[in-house]
Amino acid sequence: ILAQAVVSEPNIKMSFCANAILRVNTKDTGTLLSDTKFEALETMVDMVPKFTADDRVDCIRGSFGPFRAHSVCKVPLWLALEMDKQKLCDIELPFWLHEEELKRLREEERAADKENRFGNVPEHYIEIAFAFLTQSKAFVKDPGQKRRTTLLLRELVEMRRNKIVAGLKSFEANPTELRVTNMSAAEISCFRTRSLHALDTFLDIISARKVVEKDRAYEGEENAETMQDSSYVDSDLPVI
Repeated sequence: ILAQAVVSEPNIKMSFCANAILRVNTKDTGTLLSDTKFEALETMVDMVPKFTADDRVDCIRGSFGPFRAHSVCKVPLWLALEMDKQKLCDIELPFWLHEEELKRLREEERAADKENRFGNVPEHYIEIAFAFLTQSKAFVKDPGQKRRTTLLLRELVEMRRNKIVAGLKSFEANPTELRVTNMSAAEISCFRTRSLHALDTFLDIISARKVVEKDRAYEGEENAETMQDSSYVDSDLPVI
């Protein structure tokens, strides 16, 4: 199974690009495949294999392994996603995609507003976050965590989008000055193409309204259960 996944490496990349990166970029497929954001697929991530393989596996981009069941190892994102799809591993979330770290990035972004700059984020945070939210099973055990992560990520992207709008206006007024420090690859593309369609599409995909509605429905179910439990307890109380 692993050998099959390795042999079809180009197809894995094409499939992932079509389903993920293309949705946060305005370029056509041919142009995108030569773009720097394609490097997001090569980002090394931690995964825990569910099998043991003593031999290293040779791929177009390098060799990986040996693999030990239940032992953490680093592999490219494209390989981790394919193995996760085949239920051969569990992918661990990048440290910055945990709730507490996203909250820290959000607060750092707010603080950066005072200095008219962008906060520091991973270069491909949009593409990688989208992959984990839509392509992996990292959040299967805790749907609530996925909703909270989505909301935090949306807040962060929206704050940075507002700065991009201000930057585009400033650049139109003064073409000799352009601040791109700490901007991610997808965000820099907004400056290159003079278009916010990429970020708007991404934000639409992780629509906060849909997430909030699900959260409210979930909370409603919890409240209903709580009321039912309390009424049951009240019925057992002695009448005074």
